[in-house]
Amino acid sequence: MSDATFLAPTPHSLGVALGGGGMKGWAHLGVVSVLERHGLRPDVIAATSAGALIGVFWAAGYTLDEMRQLMREQKTASMFGIRFDGEGLFSQDGLRAYLSEHLGDTTFADLKVPLRVIATDLETGREVILRSGRVVDAILASSAMPGVFAPVDIGGRMLADGGLMNNVPVSALVHAGARHTLAVQLRRPKRRVSMRRGEPASPEEAVATGGRVGLGMWASRFTGRLARLRPGLPGGLDVASRALDIVTQQVEDLRLHFYPPDVLVSVDVSTTGLFSFSDDKEAIFDVGVLAAEQQEEEIADLARQIRG
Repeated sequence: MSDATFLAPTPHSLGVALGGGGMKGWAHLGVVSVLERHGLRPDVIAATSAGALIGVFWAAGYTLDEMRQLMREQKTASMFGIRFDGEGLFSQDGLRAYLSEHLGDTTFADLKVPLRVIATDLETGREVILRSGRVVDAILASSAMPGVFAPVDIGGRMLADGGLMNNVPVSALVHAGARHTLAVQLRRPKRRVSMRRGEPASPEEAVATGGRVGLGMWASRFTGRLARLRPGLPGGLDVASRALDIVTQQVEDLRLHFYPPDVLVSVDVSTTGLFSFSDDKEAIFDVGVLAAEQQEEEIADLARQIRG
């Protein structure tokens, strides 16, 4: 049973759910641009993982142009360093610093739009809906993929990736009392696991990250070395990415079956990997725009219903 059961509903007109999807999350901004074209602004947001990263800035009152500027300036590959404490392969210290720089000690109560952030309690296996405390901690918890990133301790609970339980959290909007719902799903069609391997980081890559070995560089070096030892096998992070896709998609489809949104924007992000750091962010943004425009008639109808 989800913690959502115990939340007292508060009436909201439009609820927007932003799904998780690693580096694919910038596509959400493309969808946001089309929603704003129709005058749609959320009265409540529920978000998971990468969706929570976009959702918190949106809820904090950042404009679309400001969020796009953050997208352009973000140096993703340098945000994740290697851990040596056994709690996870990579550290989120860089991401924490980035969020703290732009959000400081912002709490959920400080946000201009109510926000629900989804995480998973690793002890109980239950969905946790975070809506109080520091938003930075909540985003890190919702994004903490088990085995890759260390779980985050919030209130004595060890919390991890919300996508394990509710990757497109329309249910959280319903429990919050949203009368109309729109959800953005970052969907990767079925695909073969790539047999290509990474190569050791080049001097140019080292310069680009300031000499710091981040997740992207480390993964490239690791898979390159593995290729020489075990030729013919797919890269480790590619396998982890695909495995997470499979598990998340099954749960996601089930949750959307029971909690169908009024409008579901399904964004094809098949060309962007969960751990992709070098993808053109503007291209990812454009994919989100295209997906929303393909359902623009439904979005326009939703806008008319809300305006009455």
